[in-house]
Amino acid sequence: MTPIAFPRARFGLGLALAVLAAGSAFAAEGASEAPPQMPAGPAKLRVIGPDGKEVVPPDVQMTDTERYCANIANPALDARNAMQLAEIKQAEDEISAKIDELETKRAEVEKWLGERRDFIESTSDIVIGIYAGMKPDAAAAQMAALDRPIAASLLTRLKARQASAILAEMPAPIASELAALIVKKTDRASAEAGAKDQTL
Repeated sequence: MTPIAFPRARFGLGLALAVLAAGSAFAAEGASEAPPQMPAGPAKLRVIGPDGKEVVPPDVQMTDTERYCANIANPALDARNAMQLAEIKQAEDEISAKIDELETKRAEVEKWLGERRDFIESTSDIVIGIYAGMKPDAAAAQMAALDRPIAASLLTRLKARQASAILAEMPAPIASELAALIVKKTDRASAEAGAKDQTL
């Protein structure tokens, strides 16, 4: 009985070793294989027709309206930008012209103020005091013999009551001439009107 049992046990042990070896080899082979790669992008959908062949979908074509809009989009934007630039340039030119006009007006006002100041200050305080102390008829006779700008300047330095009394004693043509000269030299509106008359 013993000689028969020994070969069976030995056979069972060999079978177990063979199974273990096969399992280890299978595990090693499975470990060496790389896992399946996932597609990088979305899978492309394939359409199969009734005949079993792949149907290629037609490319989406643009309509004439869409193609026209796409073609004129950039030129229209360029034209709009060019129009806006032209409007800005025109506004800048108008502002520059207005600034030049204001500068010209300012120069005219400064010139007029200088002339008025020089006219009023052309006579000394001593001479003014002398004419202020004279009687109107005597002062009128003296001023009538002076140059018209000097006489007008003297009258502007006197008090209004004294100047009017002296003018009343003067001959009417001389008095009106002096009054017109005083208005011309001291009134800015009259000065501007005279300047316009000279330019015409």
